[in-house]
Amino acid sequence: MRTRDLVAAGTLAVSLLAAGCSAGPKPQGAEASRYELTSTTPPATGEVDTVKWGIAESEPESLDWIYDWDYGAGNQLASNLCEGLRRQNPDGSLGWALATGVRTPDPTTLVYTIRQGVKFTDGKPMTAKDVAFSLNRNVTASPASYWGLWYENVQSIEATSPTEVTVRFKSPDSLFDSVMGTPAGYVGEQEYIEAKGKAYGTPGGGVMCTGPFSLDQWEQGRSLVLKRNQDYWDTQLKPKAKSFQFSFVPDSTAMTSALQTGELDGAWSVSISSLKSLQSSKTGKVYVNEGTEVAVIQIATLDGALKDPRIRKALRTAIDYDGIVRGVLGDAGRPATTTTPESVWGKGDVRAVYEREFAKLAPAKQDLEQAKKLVTEAGTPAQPIVLAVSADFPELVNAATSVQASAVQIGLKVEIKKMPQNTFVNLFFDEKARAGLDGMINNVTADVPDPLELVIQVRPGSPYNYAKIDTPAFAEPLALAATTADPVKRADLTAQAITAFADNVYSFPIYAVYSRVFLNNRITGVPVESLVQWYYPWAATVGSK
Repeated sequence: MRTRDLVAAGTLAVSLLAAGCSAGPKPQGAEASRYELTSTTPPATGEVDTVKWGIAESEPESLDWIYDWDYGAGNQLASNLCEGLRRQNPDGSLGWALATGVRTPDPTTLVYTIRQGVKFTDGKPMTAKDVAFSLNRNVTASPASYWGLWYENVQSIEATSPTEVTVRFKSPDSLFDSVMGTPAGYVGEQEYIEAKGKAYGTPGGGVMCTGPFSLDQWEQGRSLVLKRNQDYWDTQLKPKAKSFQFSFVPDSTAMTSALQTGELDGAWSVSISSLKSLQSSKTGKVYVNEGTEVAVIQIATLDGALKDPRIRKALRTAIDYDGIVRGVLGDAGRPATTTTPESVWGKGDVRAVYEREFAKLAPAKQDLEQAKKLVTEAGTPAQPIVLAVSADFPELVNAATSVQASAVQIGLKVEIKKMPQNTFVNLFFDEKARAGLDGMINNVTADVPDPLELVIQVRPGSPYNYAKIDTPAFAEPLALAATTADPVKRADLTAQAITAFADNVYSFPIYAVYSRVFLNNRITGVPVESLVQWYYPWAATVGSK
């Protein structure tokens, strides 16, 4: 799972139904009538001069895509500035962007045909050399690219003609092409990036990509402005807004007030605590859809308080899943049994595999008596279970508090460490930063609509396999899945690995949360599928009603 989360992974999810239709089962419980699940908002019919958008997370340190991996402001902004060889569409399908096709002359080679006539936002033409340079940054960058995991199997990347880029692998790779629709496949201007050096992606260095918007102003600590790319190559996604002004408002109360008064036109991931008041607002509407984000406790080490699997199972069994969904999410989600959300299980025979295998997993149901028995058998750990959580996500903080309270009831002590998101993200890349931690509570999701993409990120040897997990029942099917082209066989192997991962309680799924966006009455046109805001140029479709 990618690190921002379980490792904290991420991508555009598969929409459960076609745009405009109800998406999957209705939420259960007293609040069920509050949510009308929808995969899109009404299409925009006109242009607008400026859209004022709120970002609930902290300001990014950089907009250089190889260092955007936090599901926060960086990805939300970069998805409108840069794009990859592939594009993940709102309905979950994988289309083409800066490439127009790919061929496979042999099992270890991909040859991409590069789209011609594309210009960077400074007017210079994009070339195959720019593409090869950009992809190779994930191999050669120092500090290392956060997306480098997907390049570990790459042998070489070359511009083999003015219209082609060839990627050769050490062994067959069943996922590489899919992640070309994430920042792992983004393309920037080589000359510009080399000239800016370490400053690239910062307020002083700027960004130079091919997306529907370009970076206009960045007033550090306050706001950031994108302006429309008048020469954008994709006429179907020509932006309806002349500019987008983003304000960083991590305080949920301030965000809610700004949305209700019209100071801000819209925002993604509005606080769960604000949903009720925003739903009753006369200035706009909240749109909700099935999401792909799953809140989990990711184990940081098996040498501490969570070393004994019985203690891990006890903590998992003690969690008040239903109470968290009701009290923390206001029923805007559901209990989760796996870190792999249903919306990425695929369709047909592939989906049938996951439905069959995941039905065998331990249910997301509290059982305090069973949890107490497990603690008695294992013995209470001498030290508390220390869990870190990002203070920028109130729902996660509240969920952590609930886990802490449940642990007390079975004789376990849990210590919660809250930290800013910019600090929290470092935990996923810096072993020293994780010192003293037993785990991190974070949201995880898929970067591509394939459960393998999530779990392969914690394979043995991966820098994100923090707990050094190498159980054969987990590692062996996972290794085979990574090289298996047949989707049903790959699903079976992936399900085996995920089941072994869950049986050993190497993570603690808690809940799957719905995707949420607020739009005032002035604007419309935003797709609502979970993760659209991180990998699709969503701002391009926003306009007036």
